[in-house]
Amino acid sequence: MTNDDLVQIHLIEQLKFRYLRHLDLKQWDDLADCFTPEATATYGAIPKIDGRDAIIEFLSSSLSSTNMLTSHKAHHPEINLLSNNQANGLWSLEDEVLVLDAAIEIRGCAIYQDEYVLSDTGWLIAHTGYRRIYEDTRPRPIEAHITAKWWDAPMP
Repeated sequence: MTNDDLVQIHLIEQLKFRYLRHLDLKQWDDLADCFTPEATATYGAIPKIDGRDAIIEFLSSSLSSTNMLTSHKAHHPEINLLSNNQANGLWSLEDEVLVLDAAIEIRGCAIYQDEYVLSDTGWLIAHTGYRRIYEDTRPRPIEAHITAKWWDAPMP
């Protein structure tokens, strides 16, 4: 593996981290910038989604409420450079979803399988998707209280 290979792998890792940050912060335009126009996605049992716009529409319609709080953590990447402009990768995912209006919390683990392409602007996601290892849904304890949310106060 060359130094440039390591740089390219690092750039792909940064792309995945941006994807997760924009997802959790509900920054849909920035999230769209992580994908190719023809990207596809398969999120668990959800049917395949074709196209960047359809992916963003699905995610934003599912997660836009600030009473649905998400935290996605991807780690243990296994990135394979297939050519100068193509790569794939596996990631371990841990996620947590708090649905405040329904008083439920969801925790789970999954394995992401991604495909990446190098464009004029950098690495982009051509496909993303995961298969669940497990998902645990339970009532949120009545005594639990959210004391702060990203959207409650403007950034300094």
